[in-house]
Amino acid sequence: MEILIAEDEKPIADSLKKNFSAEGHHAMVVYDGKAAINAVSKIQFDVIILDWRMPELTGYEVCARLRKEGNNTPVILLTALHDISNKVEALNIGADDYITKPFSFEELIARIKAVLRRYNNNTAALPFGNYSLNLIERTVDGSKGTVKLSEREFELLRFFILNKGIIMNKETICKQAWGIKFLPMTNIVEVTIKNLRKKLESENQKKIIKSIYGEGYIFFAD
Repeated sequence: MEILIAEDEKPIADSLKKNFSAEGHHAMVVYDGKAAINAVSKIQFDVIILDWRMPELTGYEVCARLRKEGNNTPVILLTALHDISNKVEALNIGADDYITKPFSFEELIARIKAVLRRYNNNTAALPFGNYSLNLIERTVDGSKGTVKLSEREFELLRFFILNKGIIMNKETICKQAWGIKFLPMTNIVEVTIKNLRKKLESENQKKIIKSIYGEGYIFFAD
């Protein structure tokens, strides 16, 4: 997963990033609300974790602004506030869940998984170019029919779509797309990308996965 952590308490933010990395996810840390808005404008995150009380813009204000702009990325608010009215207010402005400090990392992971299950059930497809990735059937729908994908091909394509236009190296692909915490001594990335290209690029002869020598791969589909 690609995770944004917006938390002005550095020890908490750094601890969360370390734990997410140990789980095979990539976490970006910012320490105020304006930096969070800036990060979201440049990167497609799978989930956003916002501290309620931050400088510049509060987590509450960031969440409200994202929803007003049509950004539906799952948001979890971290709060030291125990008043139920504050929690209701958070949900009313578009937060998907909240968690009260102090909390365990295990609880946060469980909340994230629950939020993503609800989100994925409501988001049945990811469009790209002339295609659509069906998140329920785990297939690709195109003008010439349905393309079946292996589990690894599906996870890689979903990762590429969510990170369109960003160069990704093999280590990042293994960690974030497949949850592999180390770079295998095989050509698993190259083989999976080759298979995806054969399945997706034959219809319109246009490359959607480009190799960048010495850097990795970039996905683009208009």
